[in-house]
Amino acid sequence: MVALAVLIGALIAPRLNEERRDTRIARGTPAGNSGSAATARREPSARIPATRPHLKARAPQPAPLPKAPPPAPRTARAPAARLIKPRAAIVIDDLGQSFSHLEQLAGLNIPLSIAVIPGLPASARTASEASRRGIEILLHQPMEPREEGGKNPGEGVLLTSMAAGDLRALVRANLAAVPGAVGVNNHMGSKFTEDAAGLGALMAEIKEHGLFWLDSRTTPGTRGMEAALAAGVPALERDIFIDAEVNADFIRRQVRRLVERARLHGTAVGIGHPHLETIAVLRELRGELLASGVTLVPVAALVRKTPEIGTGTALAAAQADTGGAGRPADDRKTATP
Repeated sequence: MVALAVLIGALIAPRLNEERRDTRIARGTPAGNSGSAATARREPSARIPATRPHLKARAPQPAPLPKAPPPAPRTARAPAARLIKPRAAIVIDDLGQSFSHLEQLAGLNIPLSIAVIPGLPASARTASEASRRGIEILLHQPMEPREEGGKNPGEGVLLTSMAAGDLRALVRANLAAVPGAVGVNNHMGSKFTEDAAGLGALMAEIKEHGLFWLDSRTTPGTRGMEAALAAGVPALERDIFIDAEVNADFIRRQVRRLVERARLHGTAVGIGHPHLETIAVLRELRGELLASGVTLVPVAALVRKTPEIGTGTALAAAQADTGGAGRPADDRKTATP
């Protein structure tokens, strides 16, 4: 019996081993490995995707920027602006006492401006004739000097003690007495031009009439420019007193200083008076002034920075030229009336 069992086992064993091998192959288990352990080791590798997930995916790269167009061909530069000639203005104060002063100044045939004091014997006639001849007119407004000066500024004077309404009314009356005025400058006024309140009222009236302000700078403490800028009034300051000394040699030097200052700073403003000596020196230096390379203009052309002299002006006809505007010099001669 035992022999028979061994014989049957020997015949059946190869058959059973062959069936087990087929079963492992069907399950994916290689021959020679234990079924469960081998399957556990092989199954993960069967699920690994072809993209190799242990590496990070690369971000998509942006499309390359288009190439910049080739630079445009260069064009010729615009021609540089021509050089502007320096300009100077001469203002003659204190007109109105004698009509002959206007006639003498008009006979000089150079562009200048006149400042007329209101209420003098020839004020109205001087203003009227100057307007007819195309000569620029300023109201030479009397203002309060220092008490210790001992000078009388005349009628229509603005005082620091006045209320704003009274000040403005007085300025309106003085403008009516000097018809055609395009600006205002101070006659004396070493005290008034240091008073902020009084200047504020003055500038309000000047602005209402569309005029400009020229500060004669009769005191180093003047606040005239400050008040004008605060009120939005076009303004300029005097650079040189031409005849602070009534002497021909001094006046001659000052006129030449005015020309040099204009060359240095672009513009310059000189103030003189209708003294015989002043008029004589201006007549003597007329040719020198016209040939100096500095264009003489009425002061409004500087304060308003207009590019050229007004046409149709008798005095301006002597110099029909353009010029530039610039800031006056800071080192000004001052005098306290």
